[in-house]
Amino acid sequence: MNINVAIADDQRLFRKGMIALVNSFENVKIIFEAENGKQLIESIQTTTELPNIILLDLSMPEMNGLEALKIIKESFPSIGVIILTIHEAEHHVLATIQAGANGYLAKNAEPEEVETAIREVFKNDFYFTLPMLEIMRKGLTKKPQAFSLDQEEDILSPREKEVLQLICKQHSSIEIAEKLFLSNRTVEGHRNNLLLKTGSRNTAGLVLYALKYKLIDIDQFSN
Repeated sequence: MNINVAIADDQRLFRKGMIALVNSFENVKIIFEAENGKQLIESIQTTTELPNIILLDLSMPEMNGLEALKIIKESFPSIGVIILTIHEAEHHVLATIQAGANGYLAKNAEPEEVETAIREVFKNDFYFTLPMLEIMRKGLTKKPQAFSLDQEEDILSPREKEVLQLICKQHSSIEIAEKLFLSNRTVEGHRNNLLLKTGSRNTAGLVLYALKYKLIDIDQFSN
């Protein structure tokens, strides 16, 4: 299956380089580009073919990446958004994940990592490197007020915690069903309950919740 990608970045040289790189990946193609958030939103609203993934810069004129992200996730929640950034401050990371971002890529990432991020978000709904998970964990420890979820972790049943841990380890619903001897439908039910109970927008939000309440250690993310 082809993965359709859009990119929004005001740095023309970087944007064109990313387009060439992404188009070199098998079954992945850039379907449109934008130089700011406003142009991106207009393109999404008028395109005949929605992107599966958007590579989104945070610092752009007219409308920045965070503003664009909020609009995209309100109207098109199924589109996966990967933030492109040179800013790895905890408050940036937490704010964008709360707004619905599915992953993060540093602008100096290796080409292989760009491909991995696109495919992981397409398949599993999130992508975070171990350094990024550490930044998230530090942000949650240092500035708990920056994260709005007030629920205690005991709102989750033991089975829901088990499913959440396997989601964080990047297992699909089918794989989780096999591991826990459940039906795929039951696992999807647990996943939906997790989103509702934790107030998370997507799987990336569930990862943040699991880190906040120490339901999984960072070293467990690499399966």
